[in-house]
Amino acid sequence: MNIGFNKGLPWLFSLLFTHASFSQNEAEFKTKAEKKIEIGFEGMIGLSFGDKIIGINVGGPSLKYKCNKNIKIGVGAFPSLVVFDEKAYPKLGVSPILDYKQWMFIVPYYGYDILDRMIWTYGLGYKF
Repeated sequence: MNIGFNKGLPWLFSLLFTHASFSQNEAEFKTKAEKKIEIGFEGMIGLSFGDKIIGINVGGPSLKYKCNKNIKIGVGAFPSLVVFDEKAYPKLGVSPILDYKQWMFIVPYYGYDILDRMIWTYGLGYKF
């Protein structure tokens, strides 16, 4: 059972080409999947409102999942200036984030105030 050189060589090349094609597609798929999660800092300024509370928020570290070209969801920390009882206090807010293009919907949580009430606000931010 001698497979001639001319008959075996094309079979060998087709096997190697098929393997290389599947390997390349698998590598491209992994590269695209890795870019769906983003970790980092973004320039952002936001304004949020709560029960007799105003929060002025700036961008901080965040972790986001890219749903598509325009929409991302995630969580982030926002250094903020919180105004309540006619006084301003610096606080760090932690918030879920919904990004749509350059706009962010945020719901910062700032912990508790001096009366042991949880401090929540809702607002919008703009990324630059």
